[in-house]
Amino acid sequence: MCVAILILAVLSAKASLSDIVWKPLYEPGCGGAIVSLAVSPHNANHLVSGGDMLGTAASFDGGESWTAGCGLPTYEMATPTFHPFRTNEVWIGSCAGPMFSRDGGRTWISRRDGMPKACRWKYTALIEKILIDKSYPQRLLAFGGSSRRWGSWSKCETLGAVWISDNDGKTWRRSGTIANEGFIAEAVKGANIVKAWWSPSVSGGRPWANAFAEDAGWFVSTDGGLSWHRRKLSGLPGVVKSVTTHPSDPDILWAVVAADKSSGFRSAPDSIWKSKDAGRSFQPVDATIVKTADGGRNFVSSFSDIEVSRFPPYRLYVSDKGWRSSGIWVSDDGGTSWHFGCSKRNIETACFAGPGCRITASPLEKDTAYAYNTEYVIKTVDGGRTWKDATAFRPDEERPDSWRGRGWNGWCSRSVTFNPYRRGQSVVQMMDAGRGWISDDGFKSWHYAKGEVGPWCGGVAAAFSKDGGIYLTTGQNGRNNGITFSHDGGRTWRTRYGAAYGLPEFTDGSYAGVWVDPEDKRKAFVINGRSRYTTDDGGASWHKEALAQSGEFAVDPTDPARFYIKDAAGVFETRDWKTFRLLGLAGESEGKIACDAFGRVLVCRGRTGDSDRRGLWRFDPRGGGWMRLHSDALSCAIATDPKDPMRMVLTTSDNPYHDFAGANGVYVSSDDGETWRTANEGLHMRRLTCVAFDPFDGETIVAGTLGGGFVTARWERKKSCRAVNHGSLR
Repeated sequence: MCVAILILAVLSAKASLSDIVWKPLYEPGCGGAIVSLAVSPHNANHLVSGGDMLGTAASFDGGESWTAGCGLPTYEMATPTFHPFRTNEVWIGSCAGPMFSRDGGRTWISRRDGMPKACRWKYTALIEKILIDKSYPQRLLAFGGSSRRWGSWSKCETLGAVWISDNDGKTWRRSGTIANEGFIAEAVKGANIVKAWWSPSVSGGRPWANAFAEDAGWFVSTDGGLSWHRRKLSGLPGVVKSVTTHPSDPDILWAVVAADKSSGFRSAPDSIWKSKDAGRSFQPVDATIVKTADGGRNFVSSFSDIEVSRFPPYRLYVSDKGWRSSGIWVSDDGGTSWHFGCSKRNIETACFAGPGCRITASPLEKDTAYAYNTEYVIKTVDGGRTWKDATAFRPDEERPDSWRGRGWNGWCSRSVTFNPYRRGQSVVQMMDAGRGWISDDGFKSWHYAKGEVGPWCGGVAAAFSKDGGIYLTTGQNGRNNGITFSHDGGRTWRTRYGAAYGLPEFTDGSYAGVWVDPEDKRKAFVINGRSRYTTDDGGASWHKEALAQSGEFAVDPTDPARFYIKDAAGVFETRDWKTFRLLGLAGESEGKIACDAFGRVLVCRGRTGDSDRRGLWRFDPRGGGWMRLHSDALSCAIATDPKDPMRMVLTTSDNPYHDFAGANGVYVSSDDGETWRTANEGLHMRRLTCVAFDPFDGETIVAGTLGGGFVTARWERKKSCRAVNHGSLR
């Protein structure tokens, strides 16, 4: 009987852990830098894609919908590889070594045994690409590098490494290093390998393995990766950026060439060259591509690579990444002539960048290809003549400004804010082109808060008033894109910036929080640095006030005239933004501040060197001082149910730039922080930077990840929380 009761208790406990299941919010995607996309050689509809800090996503319907990959210990991805014979096996390189999936990219595990031990503060095993030897399928090759040149990539000691596994990737050994000096049969730091592929051999026998490394050039192995020799390319007038070989003819290849460094790198447009004699001579093949030749390094025409279809006539695709000339060009005659495929002017996407992309041609369908960039994936099924967004769609064609994501989301989230006065309306704010995506229908569709400035430079915070006022702040990397606001509930928008309006210029720091009078949309203020800017005329003009204390702030819902500010000197209380009362908890830390329905202040202190003050803390102004509710050192954001503040959701986050992500996802408590449990079911990324309850439905939660977009879950109030206490100091 006791055993049966124990078993039932265990089963009940396990069942209770899945009462909160996270799902995508489906805001328009992707929003982040997509660095790779591969099409299965077994199924033309099966795609796997990776992002620079987005993790992975898989599609099984040709990009109509996507499923985020789960189980990844890190999210900084490189290039995927499908197994040539096992239909559901996929490998992908990452900044933390090879990752492996047995289920087509739905779930992943790390496979880096034999590579350097993982490190908490740097990358130790950058892998750009894994190759699988068709002649000996148990043999895998892995290549050290990063085509994205991500983070601190240049400091990684395994750049240029060639790794070999003869047991399906279970263990690895290093065969040597591709370096500027050539191939070295030693474990030394080498060149950045940005591309690896198989090509037909001259003799028609075993395919050759190829690797291309920055500065070092093109290397070939004819013995399965044991040794490598540099291939000489003659007659090219500059720096070779990439090499692409013909799918079936070993004598034909193409090269992208940049202007010679001696005359200024990228001081002139890149050029495209073709060889018919295995690289002994080249001819230019880009005369019919219209290029931009001046305007600075971001505007000059440039090409990352050339993509070639496996089917006759071996169609070529290239994408111009210059900001003014961004577009895709297509050739059906090996590069002799090119026709224009698309630019931002003739494609419709939810996000805003021009199609300066990398491209992947389908290995099974001759007219299908995918292009991907820092914001979206687009797809063609007619050889490049027309393209459509494969990361977002219009749910209602009669509303052309309305979009919904397909599930491949890569936003670095900053905030999620529900309108407490209008059911169904919310704003999500993200980095980069994520300034003000708004839903008016409970997340079914989204529209963009258009202002008079470009979409980039990130969104930060949002605030609503009862009379239809919405204010959005912007900023990223010490810059801003002004203040965007609406007086009609989000139908029309204005943006203000610069001295003409009493505001900072674009280069004068990032904005932080924003507040608007709940009763009067004309009255609002924003924070920028150690200054507060106020308006009494709905944003037409602003007035600057210097602040003694400044930082993230929260409003007391029980006393709307009281504000709490978190900065390095501690947490302060103010009513007039002139006098500040120190409440304690001094010290630099990352993390947000909030105030619950009881008027208690909650502060997340993550990533701080002060080990005694890490975690989640709470201050009750009615007495009792500070109390630590949770000790997780990566605590980032906190939200409480507005109708039952004893129900709490705590998120954790961790910056990238080291081998494995340290964040622990989400914790929940339903007993006022006495006990906590993790709530990570369905969560594809455990770095979460913001969280909020729906004020009209306290059982709906939305959280934002650092690189995986937004997620939502239901948490019923009737569920109880029984788990261990994580650091309560009662």
